[in-house]
Order: sequence, then C-alpha cells, then structure tokens
Amino acid sequence: MKNNPLNGYQPDYDVVTTADAQEHEIEHAQKTVANAAETPATDAATIDPDTGEIVSTTDAAAAHDDETDDVAPAIHYPTCRFCGKQTIPVAPYKTDADADEAATLKCDCFDARQYQSEVDRKKEREENIKKLRQRLCDFSDYTTGRGMELAGDLYDFLLNVGTNVLDAKIAGATIKVGRFTVKFSVGNKSALSIAFTYSDGAKLEV
Repeated sequence: MKNNPLNGYQPDYDVVTTADAQEHEIEHAQKTVANAAETPATDAATIDPDTGEIVSTTDAAAAHDDETDDVAPAIHYPTCRFCGKQTIPVAPYKTDADADEAATLKCDCFDARQYQSEVDRKKEREENIKKLRQRLCDFSDYTTGRGMELAGDLYDFLLNVGTNVLDAKIAGATIKVGRFTVKFSVGNKSALSIAFTYSDGAKLEV
C-alpha cells in the first residue's frame, strides 16, 4: 500500500498488476505446450497460405511413408495365345506380348503347332529370297562381261520370277533376255536353281 497524503492509503497497483501479468503469462505458456502436444503434426504444404486454414490433416510423416513404400511389380506369366497355357518366365521379355509370343512358339496345342509351322515357313521364305538376291548379284559380273547389265528393271523382273517359283505359284520359268537364257527351277530338296546360258554355249548355274 502507498501512503498518499491527498487520497489516504491506496493499494499498490504496480505490484498487483505485475503479479497478475506474470501469472497470466505462465498459464498461457502452459496451455501452448499442452495444445502443441495434443495437435497432430500437419504437412506445411496442406495449409492455405491466403486464409491460413488447414486444407488437409494428413500426417506428413505417414504421407512420406506411403510415397516411399516399395511395391513389387506384378509378374506376367508367358501365355499361349490359343489355349491359355502359362509357363514360367525364362528370359527378360521387353513386353507382355513378346512373352506370350515365346510361350505360343513353345506350346504343343494344335493351334499353336499350326502357328509355329506358319512362322517357320515365313522364315524359310525370307531366307530363300535373300539367297535369290545374292545369286542374282553373283551373276552380275558374268553378264556385264558379256554386254548385259543385270540391274534396274531387269533385276527386279528376274527377282519377281524367282520369288514366284519359290512360292510355288509357278513350277519354273525360262526367260530369253538378249543373248542370254535364264532358267529358274526347283530341285528335289526344294532348293531354287538359277542357270544363265550365253548364246555361245557358256553356262553358269547356281
């Protein structure tokens, strides 16, 4: 209390006010700590920067765990396109379609065997056409030395005839070109034979 000559004794407001302020600060600090312990941690990215409102209360640590969880990729078992029979993968295939193609080429069902035969025929045809092209090129020096260039339209024509013989669309063919006679035929082993005969009787056969 202060002794004021004019107003008599008055309470010491400074002491009371200071004590009340300190007590209020202590209570506020205690409440802040308690609220921090009870409030779940939130991801800073989920708070609206304009309004300050929490958009999502997803726990940041849990979200991080979800993102980093390793998920094992699904295994695709090579499957026959005809009967659906599956096999264990034996090689790293680029696509599921490649894996299914490999399984189909090894399957023993009827449709798969038919498909395998067709694939083999196509491969054999491609190889035979390559050989036909090579044989025609081999004749190039022979014909050029006798005044006939085996190139351009003539080359394409002879290649087309030879391909038709390979495909069994025609049994054989004999073509007269200038002073040359070109004969295509198929031997006993289904191998294509090409013979170039010059007018002087010289003959080159492959």
